[in-house]
Amino acid sequence: MANRSSGELKRLAREFLTGNYTMLIVAMLITSLLPALILAPFLAGVSARLDAVMITFVTASVIIKILGQLLETGLIRMHLKRAQNQPYSYQDLFWTFRSQPDRFILAAALFYAVLLVPVIAGAAGVFVLLRAESAAGYVLLVPVILAAAAAELYFVCMFGLIFPLYIDYPEMTVMDGFRTSRKLMKGNKFRFFYLQLSFAGWQVLGFLSVGIGNLWIGPYIRQTMANFYLDLTGQFDKKDAYAPDRP
Repeated sequence: MANRSSGELKRLAREFLTGNYTMLIVAMLITSLLPALILAPFLAGVSARLDAVMITFVTASVIIKILGQLLETGLIRMHLKRAQNQPYSYQDLFWTFRSQPDRFILAAALFYAVLLVPVIAGAAGVFVLLRAESAAGYVLLVPVILAAAAAELYFVCMFGLIFPLYIDYPEMTVMDGFRTSRKLMKGNKFRFFYLQLSFAGWQVLGFLSVGIGNLWIGPYIRQTMANFYLDLTGQFDKKDAYAPDRP
């Protein structure tokens, strides 16, 4: 199992993307804009009130978010193929829809449910502290929020490899994907976090460019993260060097 530095993974990403940006930029735009266009009609009449319109909008948002992950997984597949010098096309975006889509839908639903746990716990803690209306409660607000954010980040790092694993191993069950990602990320969570954090400056530049810069930054980040997965599983050095536990 290799352990390339963040700088090396980024250098490889730049090499892989040179002359190959156009298709990956268009694929990223499809992945981002298609769910937004589908959700747009549900925005009509939405207000801060918890009424039927709001409930419909929230329900539609959750469903579209989960289905959008199928497109995102297809985009991950394109970047994995690029890193492995395999042919890829826009059809790869929709690969998950014809390759056991129920497995990806269930995995996405479970993944977002796990990420929701610290959000709910943090929100509940903030609500209780605010209701207490005490100085001690206000002091504890920041630690509670930080703890919830840390837990969220921990889960993201722990299960961040489930979708490329499902791509590589079509026979892998949903739960085996979570177990394998947790096993792979043992001792590598900080490396994964540091790699993502290292793009903060680029993301600021993307924001300052009114999103235009993200057309190049987005594929750069995704390609680097695909490289991280291939490096961690040893596939850069030996095909299928890492075979996950089978159920």
